[in-house]
Amino acid sequence: MRNYFIILMFSLTYLGCNSKGSNSINRVDYDIEVGELFQVELNANRTTGYSWKWMNSESISIVDSIDLSYKPDTSALVGSGGAEIWIFKGMKPGIDSLKFEYSRPWEQNSVSKSKVVTIRVK
Repeated sequence: MRNYFIILMFSLTYLGCNSKGSNSINRVDYDIEVGELFQVELNANRTTGYSWKWMNSESISIVDSIDLSYKPDTSALVGSGGAEIWIFKGMKPGIDSLKFEYSRPWEQNSVSKSKVVTIRVK
C-alpha cells in the first residue's frame, strides 16, 4: 500500500511540474482589445550599462512596440535606479508571451535577469 502511495505522489508531482498549460495559457498578465495601449514597467538602472531587450519581437504579431522610455526613481542619488517603460499596442487577436532580458548589449552572456509577460488580445 505504501509503495502505491509513493508512486501516486510522484506521478502527481511530475504531472503538475510538467503541465505546459499551467503557466503559459492560464496566466494572462494583460488582457486587452485590438487597438488598446498597455505598458510594461521593468526595473532598471541605466548607470550600470544594463538595459532590457525584447527578445522575441520578430516572432510576435499580436502586439507592436510603440514607445520605450526611462523613468528614474524619485531619489536624486547618483547611481539610483528607475524603470524602463515599454508601451505596446494590440494589433490583432491572439495570445502570446513577450520575453525580455536585462543585459549589457556589448557583453556576451551578461544576462542578469529575464521576464516573461503573457498578453491576450481580443
